Amino acid sequence: MKHLLLLTCLLVSQGLWAKNTNDSLLLKIDKRDQKIIGANKDSKKTLREELEGVFEKKGLVLTDSLWQQIRTVIKTDSEGDSSLSMQIGNSRVKIGILKSGVNYKSDISMKSKPGGVSIESSSKEEVRVGWNGIHVKDGNEEVHVDWNGVRVREPNGAETKVIWGKDSTKTQSKDKKTTLYERKRFNIYIGLNGLTGKMPENVIAIFPSPYLNSDKDLKPLGSRFVSLDFTSAATIARGKKSAIKLGYGFAFDWYNFMFDHNRVVTKTTSATNFQPMFDAQQNVIQLDKNKLTASYITLPIVPHVVFSKQSAIKMVGLGGYVSYRLDSWTKTIEKNNENLTRIGSNFNLNDVRYGVKAEVALRHVGEIFFNYDLTPLFEKNYGPQLTAFSFGFKL
Repeated sequence: MKHLLLLTCLLVSQGLWAKNTNDSLLLKIDKRDQKIIGANKDSKKTLREELEGVFEKKGLVLTDSLWQQIRTVIKTDSEGDSSLSMQIGNSRVKIGILKSGVNYKSDISMKSKPGGVSIESSSKEEVRVGWNGIHVKDGNEEVHVDWNGVRVREPNGAETKVIWGKDSTKTQSKDKKTTLYERKRFNIYIGLNGLTGKMPENVIAIFPSPYLNSDKDLKPLGSRFVSLDFTSAATIARGKKSAIKLGYGFAFDWYNFMFDHNRVVTKTTSATNFQPMFDAQQNVIQLDKNKLTASYITLPIVPHVVFSKQSAIKMVGLGGYVSYRLDSWTKTIEKNNENLTRIGSNFNLNDVRYGVKAEVALRHVGEIFFNYDLTPLFEKNYGPQLTAFSFGFKL
């Protein structure tokens, strides 16, 4: 690369006088071997004899003073390369004295092109000099200098521009990989609950009845679902614009069923039913809040397909989950005096539940989810066969 830049400078420095001379002579001397580069290596001639032969072919004479100048430069102890330039008659003579001794005849070739001169190397190095500027290429690195400024392209595709009179800017390569959507490692699910199924038929004529058809009615905005999810994902297959992944992890779920009536979930010796609360005068107490809460630890498994972050649909997932009940309780607040009552029990709830889970991530909406239990909320023959579901957003 160093030698290419040296030859480039030689070419540029001679650009003006080359047009006004009838002939020119460009020689390269190996400082180490004291031989003309490109000459016969087996020749027994001295360096002066070789120079005299070349000068004679061009109709020139190597004077003693010129030879002494060349000898002085060769003997100079310098780290870099040197050059001499002189005018002899109508001919311009340029002598490069190179310390490295690279065989330029085999490694470097010079070509004349419409836009200027191109110097190419067998080691994938190239220098182009023309009216559109100087372009230097070294493998995957490129440097271009023109009237506008300097542009450097790095091997990783990044490009740095220095504009004359302006600040430098750095841009990334356009052909970088598409950034795909990634599920977060920690998520908060917030949504609403619901219950489906039929209440048992009342076959006993007693008051209060253990079940009514309205017992499953919920306050829509008061029945909330909350989940704290810790998840990871393994890539199954990946393409340029999408990937198939397997999401897994664990979560803590809370079902809050806010009932829209005054009958409270109660566990008896034989089953779980709904019963009203009575005051001292045996009047039914009106409730401002009446809910059943159950908490679970959940293991979700969600295979999903992810797309670009700029896509309208960024992710689609469909999987399942299995949960184990951690705790459950009822909580009531009376309307008249705001007395709060909290009762903890298993209420004959199924300790293990499982179901299906769907998730969709939309660019302008966010992430939405839907859960549907495949197991009933209460144990069979110990409570109404109601099934829970939840839906909402993932934060």
